[in-house]
Amino acid sequence: MPTPAKPQHAGLRDQSATARLLAADERDAIAHVRDLAALTRDRASEARDLHKLTLRLVDDGAPAAAGDRQDAASDREQAAFERLHALVDREILADALAVAANDPLTGARARAAGLHELDLELARCRRGGGQLVVAYVDVVGLKALNDSKGHAAGDALLRDVVTLIRQNLRTYDLTIRVGGDEFVCAMSDMSLIDARMRFKKVAADLAAAPHAYAIRAGLAQLRAQESATELIARADGELIDGPHAQH
Repeated sequence: MPTPAKPQHAGLRDQSATARLLAADERDAIAHVRDLAALTRDRASEARDLHKLTLRLVDDGAPAAAGDRQDAASDREQAAFERLHALVDREILADALAVAANDPLTGARARAAGLHELDLELARCRRGGGQLVVAYVDVVGLKALNDSKGHAAGDALLRDVVTLIRQNLRTYDLTIRVGGDEFVCAMSDMSLIDARMRFKKVAADLAAAPHAYAIRAGLAQLRAQESATELIARADGELIDGPHAQH
């Protein structure tokens, strides 16, 4: 099932996050250079002190060594300042990335971040020999609801669907919004039968709501050497044509 392209503002947000990270790295690099400069000046002052003691050139050596120590202290202070700014930049970036990783409407994982996490979960299951079931969920009638009652009603339905999914899955199961009315859920170490029963409960709870809305859910279990894209495609195929889709 086709999904909309990544919004332009998401690309701009990614560019901003990358710029902040590069700025933080640059500040750390500057701090490292200043620390090296401070160390060099300290070594120079020690060398002058040794030269002073050896040649007894007190009048010429002492002022230069004191100046180097003062410059080294200044470099260390500036390095600490740069590191503080780098830390602040990274904290701001971490907050921005945490916000960007979630869909602002439903609270589900955003497409890019969620699919990356799905790849990691798939690799973990392969390493440990565990099971992984993916559900492809389609919210039925969203466009008609938007047209008849407005987008606020459609937004409320999407939030209700995600809430019901989370109530019927485990806290660590992954829910990703991959399109306007489409979600992908990943459940590790869960049987296909158990996953199917959980989504039947989601569909039943939604049907019992005052407006009796519906979802369709297709499920697929990870096969050997199967990629995340292939696994999602099989789940999507079950939603469209399979005998286990919820209507």
